[in-house]
This record gives sequence, structure tokens and C-alpha cells, in this order.
Amino acid sequence: MDFWMSSEKHISVNEAVTGARKAVEPIIAELIKDVELSCGAAKWSVISIVMPDERVGDYPEVRRYHKSSKDIELRVQLPYNEFKSSNGAGQINIMLDSLARSVDLMGEIKSLKLTGDDAFILKNSVEKARLKLNS
Repeated sequence: MDFWMSSEKHISVNEAVTGARKAVEPIIAELIKDVELSCGAAKWSVISIVMPDERVGDYPEVRRYHKSSKDIELRVQLPYNEFKSSNGAGQINIMLDSLARSVDLMGEIKSLKLTGDDAFILKNSVEKARLKLNS
């Protein structure tokens, strides 16, 4: 399975979001590269949204499955104030929390048919990444 990340972020957290993403993305990609989900999805794409409260409404969360490309597309909001006031390790953990939540959001996509085992595999990969990044 492939993994891809990007972000929609306020300029005040631009460098921090980019730094956290650059820490997380290669580790998750490595952990799931040989994973085959029973639902058939082949790519997990996540866009992190880190915007102040007055702007977050302009960036709604999205959850969709593109059957033709087998791509699960998720746009997940992160808590702006908490992210901005956290240190690097805290920001990485917030990003990992959002990935775990993105797995929950996958369960809401009717056309995906994500199984409990699929969700467990993905969440377990997030927790393995957390252990690796926090050691």
C-alpha cells in the first residue's frame, strides 16, 4: 500500500507542519509498503488541515474512496492552537493522532468496505511509527 501526505496550513505553522509531516510520512510509508488490505485499497492519502478557528470552516474534512485508483482520500483537521503551542515532538504526536483518526473516518466511507482487520493494521502502523519517533 502506498502512503502520501500533504497539508493545508496557515503561514504561522507552515514550517512546523512541514517538519512534522517530513518526520511522519516516510515512516508510515515504510511500515505499510507491503500491506494489502482486504477492502482492496492501494493508497492512503491524507491532507492535514491546520488553520485557525476563523478559517477552519473554509477547509472541511473530506473522506472519499476513488475506486478506479484504489485511493482513500482524507482531509483531516488538526487542532491549530494546540499544534502551534506544542514543541516538535508534540506536533508529531498530534499529526499521528490525526492519522489514527483518519482511519476512523475511513470507516464512514460506504464504498470502501473497510474491515476491522484493515483498520487494526493501519492504526497499528500509526502506533509503531509513534514508538519509533518518540524513542
